Amino acid sequence: MVAIRDIALDPAWEISSIHDVGDVGDDDVHWITKFADDGGDAILSADRDFFTLEPQVNAVFDTGLKLIHLPPKWGQARGYLQAAHILQWWRRIEAGIEQMKPRECYRPPWNIKETGELLKVSIDFAKAQKRRKRMRKRGRAP
Repeated sequence: MVAIRDIALDPAWEISSIHDVGDVGDDDVHWITKFADDGGDAILSADRDFFTLEPQVNAVFDTGLKLIHLPPKWGQARGYLQAAHILQWWRRIEAGIEQMKPRECYRPPWNIKETGELLKVSIDFAKAQKRRKRMRKRGRAP
């Protein structure tokens, strides 16, 4: 985060992490909702839970947040490669967030080329909504 702030972050942007705001250890739905309520617009994450777990998918749906999902290889890479990847893609990530609609998800490819575009990623909101509805009928969800 410090490298992004110091090297690549547009002055009009603000970036924070769950470490910065003290939400480490909170469940994803809590911090996603709090982040959106505090004016957050987009999440940058390598966490696949945003695609697979109904509570997280519905939290993104409910809040309308945008999602930049880092490629799977990013999470397995050494820290300096993670930093190089994000720094190389950062301007395109900012531009992508500005153009994204609420609830959209994009991913930068796993490369550090100076050209290239973010790739759209589908999130099955309908499936998560149906599951939430079934769980509510069974009395298992809020």
